Amino acid sequence: MTDHNGSTEPADSSGPGPPARRVRRFAPDDDLLAGFDRAGRPAGLRAFFASTIAVSLLVWDLTFSLGAYHTVFYYRLFQILVASTVLLLGALVLRRDVRVRPWTLAVLAIPLLWLVSRVVAPFGRGTEANHVLDLILIGLTLASVPFTLVALARILSPAYFALPARRLKAAAVAIIVLIGVTGFLVGQFNYEFTTCHEYVIAGDDEPGNCRNVPTTPPPPASPTPSKTQ
Repeated sequence: MTDHNGSTEPADSSGPGPPARRVRRFAPDDDLLAGFDRAGRPAGLRAFFASTIAVSLLVWDLTFSLGAYHTVFYYRLFQILVASTVLLLGALVLRRDVRVRPWTLAVLAIPLLWLVSRVVAPFGRGTEANHVLDLILIGLTLASVPFTLVALARILSPAYFALPARRLKAAAVAIIVLIGVTGFLVGQFNYEFTTCHEYVIAGDDEPGNCRNVPTTPPPPASPTPSKTQ
């Protein structure tokens, strides 16, 4: 029905007959564009996409860096450190209210242990053994990422884990793995997708195997026609 101001409102559903559907102005039958706002759509589907997108963005960045630079940038390691340390300290401070297994605390402590090792043996003053230990702790820190992500997802997106269908959970894991593998391959073969100049413009280091595109020289200037005397 239309009121005196000309706005459209849903019809009264108190009378007999099927209830009136809420008026939508945009993509009424498209769940992605409607945000799963239609009646009868599982609320967990929104959590499925939100969680999968957030994790995939992080995984892509990690795997692309591994493929292109064969390393993980320091700021990603620090992000992992912050997330795991918050979980670790929170579990210790709230130990009377939070039940956490000792092995969980041990896994969460790995990135913090890596940071402490950097303080004890700074770069340039450590021995070869310290360098090997540093590489091992970095590898363990990266190996703890899936565990930390699961813990964060449990806390930040509980609706996803409440989904009754296991296929949705399996689909999210499969998508994330696919994104990770694709990110590594795109990084490894970056010369097929990007050029060295694009990394320079972005302010990033150039991968060792990036593709240099020679600049096209400007066309020679046409000679000025001589004036007829």
